[in-house]
Amino acid sequence: MFRAAREVGAFYRSALAEELKAEGYAIESGTGRDGKYFEIARVPTALRDAFSARSREIAQAAERFRAEHGRAPERGELRAIALENRRTKKLATRGDLQRAWAATAAEHGFGAGQAVRLIGAPEPPSPARRVADRVEAKLTEREAVFDAGRLRAVALEQSAGAFSPEQALRVAGEMVRERRVLPLEGGRMTTLAIRAQEQRIERRAKEIARPADREVGQVARELAEEQVAGRVGFALSDEQRTALRALTGPERLAVLVGPAGTGKGVVIDAAARAEQNNGREVIGIAVSGSTAERLGRDSPALAGSTMTLDALVSRADRGTVRVGPNTTVVLDEAGMVDHHRMDAVTALIDRPGAKLIVIGDGRQLPAIGPGGMFDRLALHAPAAPLADVHRTLNPAERKAWAALRRGEPERAMAHYRANGRLHFADTRDQAGERAVKDWARLLDHHDPRQVALIADASNVEIDRLNARAQHLRAQRGELGDQELTLPNRHYGLRHDDLISFTAQHHTPGAPRVENGARGQITSIDPRQNSLTVTLDGSERELHIAGEQLANVRLAYAQHVYRQQGATVDRAIIVTGGWQTSREGAYVQASRARNGSDWYLARDELGHEGQDEQRVERLAAKMRTSRVHTPSLAHRELPDTYAPPIAPNREHLIHGLGRIIGSRAERDQAADVSR
Repeated sequence: MFRAAREVGAFYRSALAEELKAEGYAIESGTGRDGKYFEIARVPTALRDAFSARSREIAQAAERFRAEHGRAPERGELRAIALENRRTKKLATRGDLQRAWAATAAEHGFGAGQAVRLIGAPEPPSPARRVADRVEAKLTEREAVFDAGRLRAVALEQSAGAFSPEQALRVAGEMVRERRVLPLEGGRMTTLAIRAQEQRIERRAKEIARPADREVGQVARELAEEQVAGRVGFALSDEQRTALRALTGPERLAVLVGPAGTGKGVVIDAAARAEQNNGREVIGIAVSGSTAERLGRDSPALAGSTMTLDALVSRADRGTVRVGPNTTVVLDEAGMVDHHRMDAVTALIDRPGAKLIVIGDGRQLPAIGPGGMFDRLALHAPAAPLADVHRTLNPAERKAWAALRRGEPERAMAHYRANGRLHFADTRDQAGERAVKDWARLLDHHDPRQVALIADASNVEIDRLNARAQHLRAQRGELGDQELTLPNRHYGLRHDDLISFTAQHHTPGAPRVENGARGQITSIDPRQNSLTVTLDGSERELHIAGEQLANVRLAYAQHVYRQQGATVDRAIIVTGGWQTSREGAYVQASRARNGSDWYLARDELGHEGQDEQRVERLAAKMRTSRVHTPSLAHRELPDTYAPPIAPNREHLIHGLGRIIGSRAERDQAADVSR
């Protein structure tokens, strides 16, 4: 239904843009979120911002209310919030709204006359790339494989105002006939460029996986085992020693497949030490900065030698880092590496004869972008599996994690339900409020860093949980009284708050701070609009001020993607919505040594979630896999195959009627149940 709605919506916007253009308006396509929308050109940017500023003000005030009271404001309270924002006029009718719009436009010198003069205005500059180029880029922005419906939707979105809907769909058909888009078995598709990229990665993998005199030797391995045992206080297990031998063998590519909590960090540390004992330089990398920093903490042999994958490629290209025959690169959380990055790192390793050790788990969270090549690498290189879980000592918890990983969530949820760790509330807001209150109670006996508050929904929910968590900490007397305002967020920051970076932070003459790095605020100065942060792990102090504050957010609650690879004492998990998946549930469950609690909303589980089947419906959501598959996993169809691409207007109007009808039936059923 979602895919059909996107396609019909794209057709509608394309037809609307065509009609507006026929009236003489210039159209700017590829605007808005993900470039799906269009705008009438030449409307002043300040006016567009002004139209949305009012709703932003009230939304931020409403979020501040939520942080203080733990619930959304009701109607009367929302009216009071609007009054506090100096707008006393309630827009109750279309006429009220029209007059408010006209007044706002007049403030910016844009009235009816200026609107008329938009007709016949010069066309905006054409996008640098042809429509077909933009369509191709958008098709595989998220995944390597798509279907014909996505092809049609993207073609309509990227050509709005330039082509009629029928012309846009003809472009999509031509892309298939020209083999720029390749039909695959099972109604799937990919692009020629993605297919070629995957073949290139796989070809390199086969080459560097051949024996190439990279064996470290038994003496270097045994010394590494002793060094690690002295650090952690116990010897490597038989399974871990077998993995160590595979990773330090003669091949230039080796793969470690490690489910959550199986002691990958210990094996990585031992492998890095064995390589170093043999006189080699070892560099640790990951897609995210926070994962790269965690890699250095969990595997001390790599401390001071970790960076993001992008940073390594960039520095190698500039010559500031040398990757040569004596270099070993350790790539952690490789299941989250997209095609572009996997292409870059395998090319980097292939040229100078270096070695690549790849660590990951294809059953955990996928790449943000076309991915899935980690499992393909494991088909061609020595692959060492780990199975024994060390993170938790609870046998029942281990079985629950294993069940989630196998795609059997009903077994896992039965365990959590029997132990009183499934908590149901009527709504998502109420589930979040109960979760954050229980998180705060755990702080009586735990450091905030050791209690993960995890959600799998939007950044809006993450911000909401963070603001509420901050308020509860302040009530407990754990934070300073002064507050530093943040741009574009409804909360501020206080002394002793935990924060994370949402972008790279650069300090002249010092190593950059990676996106995702975390720290604690040690001082704030609202008059100077600045604060000081001590980074976790390194104890490095940073001074952040002015525009730099836009790249800082509270870090009590984290999206599940930010938590992959983390280990904590306890986990508080808010889940059960449309984003819930098999991979996400497994990652959420397997963060904590001493138990996880799940917070769920009945209204997201159907039939108001009051019946006994609500746990079964939750399990059904947790069976939904969002793992990425590369196009190479599907057979390419011959040139003679021509899939249907261009439905006519009647076909799409019929689809729109089905969507509207389905929603009407759902609403009617809800009315009857009430």
